[in-house]
Amino acid sequence: MTNQLEKELKQAGLKKNEAEIYLYLIQNGISTPPQVAKGTGILRTNCYNIIQTLKEKDVIKEQKRGSRKAYIARDPESLKISLERKMEAVERILPDLRELYTTQKNKPTFRFFEGFEEVKKIYDMTLSAESVYATGSTDRLRELDPDFFNSYFNKVDKNKIIFHDLLPAKARQLSAEEIKKMTGELYSIKFLPEQYKENLTDLLLWDNNVALIGLDEPIFGTVITHIALAKTFQALLKIIWDKI
Repeated sequence: MTNQLEKELKQAGLKKNEAEIYLYLIQNGISTPPQVAKGTGILRTNCYNIIQTLKEKDVIKEQKRGSRKAYIARDPESLKISLERKMEAVERILPDLRELYTTQKNKPTFRFFEGFEEVKKIYDMTLSAESVYATGSTDRLRELDPDFFNSYFNKVDKNKIIFHDLLPAKARQLSAEEIKKMTGELYSIKFLPEQYKENLTDLLLWDNNVALIGLDEPIFGTVITHIALAKTFQALLKIIWDKI
């Protein structure tokens, strides 16, 4: 029965050691911390802290036994009252919390990735998307790690991701053809005009995310998550895509 009561008390918000001490006091009555520690097997130093926590929760109370402090469990109804007080506190602050949450949702989040091993994580993040718009240097990616290059675009194909890739002109005879073979009809390519032959900073757009990636030393990446910003970048890239 004691084990079952401990489980139920944990469901009611008490931690394991708190439940053990509370049940000990209910069964044994007024007790000093050393007695509680001995009876529960909880270290005396921990016992003092747990007793103070239970006292703050108002489910036990302090009494004097001579010159020493002792503790006794309150009526079990105090557990219900304690939970009701918590609920009342939550209800009071809920409007303010919701306002803060709404404000936070509209704030962009920034994540920084340093070094190529970290930057690979950005590419992997796109593998859960339905579609990706990208521009940059697939040649540079393949040069840095051919195995990762092949693995990534194989996963793009396996996950049936619609991938729009806008590449520099010089990629026309290089990695673009390889990617097309790996990914099939869901992968579409367009090339920038001849004057834009050099490697570009990689730009990946998926869901509500914008990733800016530099694959030349020092290699780094930044992912910005923001609905409006992602839509703006997607619109700009689509305009360029449609014009080529």
